[in-house]
Amino acid sequence: MTLRHEPDVSRADWFVHADAPWQVLATQGPPGFQAYAAIRFDVGESETCRSDDAIMALVVEVAAGHTRTPDDVIFGLWDGWGELTDAGRVYPSIRATWLRDLWFRPSPPRIRPAFDAAILDGPVVDLAGARSYLLFRGPARDVGDWGARPYDTDLARTLPPASITWPSDRAWFIAADVDEDRLCVGGTAALVDALIAHPGLDAEPIAHGAVEPGRHDEA
Repeated sequence: MTLRHEPDVSRADWFVHADAPWQVLATQGPPGFQAYAAIRFDVGESETCRSDDAIMALVVEVAAGHTRTPDDVIFGLWDGWGELTDAGRVYPSIRATWLRDLWFRPSPPRIRPAFDAAILDGPVVDLAGARSYLLFRGPARDVGDWGARPYDTDLARTLPPASITWPSDRAWFIAADVDEDRLCVGGTAALVDALIAHPGLDAEPIAHGAVEPGRHDEA
């Protein structure tokens, strides 16, 4: 199954209106959880380097065991990703045969957007005018399965991981801001302990509220 679009962006009001600067909310989520952890994405080009999607899926899998509502999770996708739209005729850059195709078709076709206009032009979660997100909803196990249109019949479209994620019971929150090389999780002490102890995650405890200098411009 795939995640379904959630047009009711008021579901994110508790996050948007939380008592913290937008930079903290975007990078660490709302305050008030028992504990927080930062988990770094893999870097480099080695064969063992995992995608951000893979890291996110692993974190959500662990977190799903620490909520009463693992089958009802909200995923917020930043609406600024170029992968969502045509992105200025990205066609040549995504097909290995672009040069041959260009010979027969001098004007490369524009890529269809990832979703219908009803979704892309619909309501968004507005975080202080600095970030905006499209909401999707579904079971934790469907993390990353956005249901986006492929680039072409033989070329799948992979979207970045969600920037904000939480279950409907608000037992935890995952923030993976677009400018960061890590994601942060707020939740119970038991969840944070499980993330730190997981052998497949580079996780460490953090104090909520501290933002690295220079990482974000002021709103």
